Amino acid sequence: MFSLFRQRGPRGFDLPTRYYDAEKEQREERKRSIRVQAKSGSVDHELFRERLHHSWHRERSGSAQLQRLVLIIGMVSVILFFIIKGFGLVRF
Repeated sequence: MFSLFRQRGPRGFDLPTRYYDAEKEQREERKRSIRVQAKSGSVDHELFRERLHHSWHRERSGSAQLQRLVLIIGMVSVILFFIIKGFGLVRF
C-alpha cells in the first residue's frame, strides 16, 4: 500500500565473511599432532623444553647492550646539562 509519510528502512543483507586461513589450518594441525603425541607418550619432554627455550631465547651481545645504555645515559646527561645551564641553576 502506498503511503506518503511512511519511511521504509534500508533493505539489509548480512553475509558472514568466509575465508581460508592457511596459517591457522597449519597451527590447528600442529596442535592436533602434539596432542596425539602427548597422549601416546612419545613426546620427549626434555627435547621439547630445549626446543622451546631455544626458540624463545634471544642471542644478544653484551657489548651492544652496554653501548646502547652508555649512549642513552650520555644523551640524557647532555640534555640535563643544557636545561640546567638554560635556567641558570648552576654557574660554570
